[in-house]
Amino acid sequence: MARHCKDVPEGEEPMELNRAVAENIKRIRKTKKLSMERLAQEAGVSRSMLGQIERGEANPSVALLGKLAAALKVPADVLLENDDFQSLQLTRELDTKPVRLDGGKTVLRPSLPYDEVTRQESFFLDLYISAQYAPEPSVPGCLCHATVLSGTVGLEAEEQTFQLLERDALRFAADRPYRFSNQTSASARLLLVYRYLK
Repeated sequence: MARHCKDVPEGEEPMELNRAVAENIKRIRKTKKLSMERLAQEAGVSRSMLGQIERGEANPSVALLGKLAAALKVPADVLLENDDFQSLQLTRELDTKPVRLDGGKTVLRPSLPYDEVTRQESFFLDLYISAQYAPEPSVPGCLCHATVLSGTVGLEAEEQTFQLLERDALRFAADRPYRFSNQTSASARLLLVYRYLK
């Protein structure tokens, strides 16, 4: 049975994690007297992306947080400090921004942002006809739990090849090269949950 979340009364909404990250990055950057341009350059990100992060408009990946923490010379967990963190979190599709890859044939959409308690984040991956998705390997100790929601997907991971059908799930090390490919003439969709063990 589905459970529905009641709206939090005005003024009582808990501080979202991405807002906490935004405020932590901005505060530390200003304390260290770094301009946005300088921090973006040292972290290897665009100034516009850093601006979105500092405004709380983007949910940075764990890898990106690691780069920002290194550029700020602070432990990554400092960027995630959030006294108002709540376990209950609702994310609506209309509030997330998809990333289009592979000439628009692959769409990656955030599901839930990184959670410092569970040490995981999740994404929806849409693969249209002949689409592939082969991201850079993640940080050491990262596992991916991939569940096919629709379609048939080929997955190369840990030097093996798998054919995943609808409702099939596979866990694999995401800190090594891996690749998803759509194997049918219809679109395929997956749920990817990344868990960071270290």
